[in-house]
Amino acid sequence: MADSVVFEALVNRENVMSSAENFVLHLLLQATARAKGDGANGVRLPLNLGVVIDRSGSMYDERRLEFVVEAVKFLVDNLEPDDRVAIVAFADQAHIVAAGDQVRNKAAVKRAIDDIDMLEIGGGTQMALGMKAAIEEVKKNLAASRLNRVLVLTDGQTYEEMACLELARANKAQMSFSAMGVGAEFNEKLLMQVAQDTGGKYHYIGDSAQIPQIFEDELQGLRAVTARNGRFDLTLSQGVQIREAFRASPEIYSLGEPLLDAERKISYAVGDLEGGVPASILLSLVLPPRKPGVVRLAQAAFHYEMPGFGDREVPADVTVNYTLDRAQASKANGRVMNLVDQVAIAKLQAKAEEEFKQGNVDRATKLLTNAIASTQKVGNVKATQALSGFMEQIKKTQTLESKAAKTTLLQAQAVVRKTQMLDPEALKNLKDLE
Repeated sequence: MADSVVFEALVNRENVMSSAENFVLHLLLQATARAKGDGANGVRLPLNLGVVIDRSGSMYDERRLEFVVEAVKFLVDNLEPDDRVAIVAFADQAHIVAAGDQVRNKAAVKRAIDDIDMLEIGGGTQMALGMKAAIEEVKKNLAASRLNRVLVLTDGQTYEEMACLELARANKAQMSFSAMGVGAEFNEKLLMQVAQDTGGKYHYIGDSAQIPQIFEDELQGLRAVTARNGRFDLTLSQGVQIREAFRASPEIYSLGEPLLDAERKISYAVGDLEGGVPASILLSLVLPPRKPGVVRLAQAAFHYEMPGFGDREVPADVTVNYTLDRAQASKANGRVMNLVDQVAIAKLQAKAEEEFKQGNVDRATKLLTNAIASTQKVGNVKATQALSGFMEQIKKTQTLESKAAKTTLLQAQAVVRKTQMLDPEALKNLKDLE
């Protein structure tokens, strides 16, 4: 049987100068699961979901709760007989609106969802209580043959933020967590971290009317999973170091400080793979000078579970050719550089955000100017517009305290984090961003 995942290990330069000291090489590890009907096994995995709904007082603003009710009813209507979905509402307390097995009676569940605003659970925001209740419900139907996920939706700051993160991390081996933030008052850093640490998705929802579409996208994504529990393993040769590591697709974010074990090995989990959607990480390697010739820099492998067929592994060697020919060493891989540039733009945006929060408006503006120029260079129109809007807003308000400023920040984050698969031919001559 052909592999249901295509794994590639690509460097931005196949030839490097022999005399170069501390040469930085970018390594892209990318895995793409085949879509169902395209050589994939086509096994449908039943769902085991916990839906956690913020029902605090602010959820009545802008018809948020009304759109959530519509979205969850759509989800219930589109369940298969072997799917299980538990629905939990939270405010100061958590309440199980429907247990996982109750979805067999869709009409009764939808009636309970319609009455969600009548629950006596207070008006505050205790998201950890809602998450804990949903986790317990998901565990009742937990199985390796199911897609186990918790979906969390909130529009505000929660008490005990660390408890939310700890709950997600403690249960990530059994289930993933997708987090949805509505409006401009929630803690985006917390929701991003919950999703990143567990292999789920983070969604920024600026317009409440988008809530049903986000739920539909989540459902479609879960139905499209054809490979599970993906993991990149990398063993570096002596003398090769990792300077930094980023998730490069389908979203861009830092993977933290690279820590090699005693055997110079490091692993990066990427969770479940939807068919046709690349999952990749981008590593900046620091190379020592060597004599001319082909050298293996690392051994890479992608591990995953193929539903119905067990664990699989696809290996790949990472090699470069050390040379004295400057013309050879100047040639770059446009496809890798595409992602190098997008990661660099995301880094500039994050630095600008931190500078602005510290009151360094001039410094933040300069960083955003550089980021905007880079988005224009690579032809990423959406990112150009989003970053330009954010810069204009901070020039006007000089603060992130206003709703307009926070909204433009969240919009810029969402656009810059989402990987744009641009035309590599248009990017093949691009150089690294400073």
